Amino acid sequence: MRTKRIRGRRHTRYDEGHDLCLTIGEMARAAAAPGWSRLAVHHAQVGAHARTRLTCDGRELAAEGLNEPFRRLRELSYRAGDGTWFTCELEYTPGSRAYHGRVDAAGPPFADVPPAAALVELTAFPRAEPPGWLLDALPTAAPLGLPVTYGERYDRLHSHRGGQEPGPLLPIGGELAYRPPSALTARVLEHRQRVGEHLLYLGERDGDRKAGHLLVLRRGAEWFVSRADQDTTGDGVRAITLDGAVLRLELTPEAADDLGTEAGYEVLLDLPPATVDELRTVLPGVLRPVRDHPELTGF
Repeated sequence: MRTKRIRGRRHTRYDEGHDLCLTIGEMARAAAAPGWSRLAVHHAQVGAHARTRLTCDGRELAAEGLNEPFRRLRELSYRAGDGTWFTCELEYTPGSRAYHGRVDAAGPPFADVPPAAALVELTAFPRAEPPGWLLDALPTAAPLGLPVTYGERYDRLHSHRGGQEPGPLLPIGGELAYRPPSALTARVLEHRQRVGEHLLYLGERDGDRKAGHLLVLRRGAEWFVSRADQDTTGDGVRAITLDGAVLRLELTPEAADDLGTEAGYEVLLDLPPATVDELRTVLPGVLRPVRDHPELTGF
């Protein structure tokens, strides 16, 4: 399973759930032949009873290992009193890191729900108002060996810790989507250099560090690229091209996910020509001294 870099910001269950949706997409892409136009993954689960279906352009494909990331996603999505979703469908398109789909915490995922699965579901993910079909599926007698309730455990993940506000919740009903940006308009260029550090900053607004920006930083023999409040990446930047008033970054899929962008990311330079010329000089000065720097074109 794909792993993420350690984040500079606090890692929440929302972050982990997002990473799982990306992982599911990578597994689906690996199972599909080149030239596909639409991948859809449908997962249905009650208790430990689960079914997963992968379709490529309407044709079903065999894929191994998809149940586990969905199982974990259900755990992370749990809400006290509301339970978690029973069905999740995710769709992926070529040439994009985006995904979109839906989750449903109300409708029956199967025509016939095994009684043991219904009992495990309500024990592991208790809810104040279970749907009628789930209650109807319960066994008349409780079997031995009930699982540990997840409710209190996963509520603690969302509790107030260390003076920080908790992250957003994962949905258990409705849309589940990620639409990464493919471009940034830069109106500000900053360049700072001091002993052991070389920094280049391209931002949307002057003096507003919370606005969209791209930062390239070299410290000693290491270098990083970061965007807004996302993770940093370095060796995942394959190439950087300056083409007129457009700076293009070619990223590995992992680096794109770290930065929260598409794999092809553009910085549209709304800058005076003299400032673009400064960028053409400064950026190679930041990166070329570093071993295994990205391919630089147009500088």
